[in-house]
Amino acid sequence: MKLSTAIRVAVYTVLVFAATAMLAVETPATGGYFDLGEAAIYSIAVFTPPLATAIAAGVGSALADLALGYGIFAPATLVIKFCEGLVVSKLVQIVRRRGSPPLWLRVLTPVVGGGIAATIATLAFGSGGVSASIGLVPIRVFGVEIPLPTVSIGLPPIVWWVIAGLVVALSIATAVTSRYRPYVVCMAVGGMIMVTGYFLYEYFVSNPLTGRPPIAALFEVPVNVGQFAAGIVIAHAVIGFVERARGLRR
Repeated sequence: MKLSTAIRVAVYTVLVFAATAMLAVETPATGGYFDLGEAAIYSIAVFTPPLATAIAAGVGSALADLALGYGIFAPATLVIKFCEGLVVSKLVQIVRRRGSPPLWLRVLTPVVGGGIAATIATLAFGSGGVSASIGLVPIRVFGVEIPLPTVSIGLPPIVWWVIAGLVVALSIATAVTSRYRPYVVCMAVGGMIMVTGYFLYEYFVSNPLTGRPPIAALFEVPVNVGQFAAGIVIAHAVIGFVERARGLRR
């Protein structure tokens, strides 16, 4: 790796770390947290080669986990965010060469979204709903914890079916708008990798290790869907600003 490339990767890693650590809203049901790291990952992916994006995404996010006290997620984060950054950047390259997202990519988005939705609906139906006792939800702003009072909640299957339906709707909307916002579908596929990866890790590893019921991993799914959706919105604004500054867009 050239020195200039290594420096860029280091800078991007710091950017991902800062975006992730800037705001962390914990999900008590899983011990995970909502953050804005996807905004940095997606923005970097549009202007950076896949491997450099992947390294910055994986290492920066994992370091944020360690710094914020979520070390149990760091190994999974390293792998999941690495894959997310790699896939988004690679898909962006494909879209850029073609000028628009290929048909298979537009079809892939609702298919993967449908798979996630089917998993949510099936597990929620089989468990009779998912409940979680929540006392204080810590919010960390640059590592400073701000506890906020909340209430205990229990969501019946019908609510999870609605959430599943929203996931499908979001996937279809992403595929439909991809002609006008071609990078969005790339980011959505990466986001679904992140959602799936964390769900599997929490269901089979982190929740059992921390004494939480595996089924509670469902709570993280809508949180992570919201996380990558917010990342897409922010990244789209950042990308537009950078392209205008470069004279690539009017």
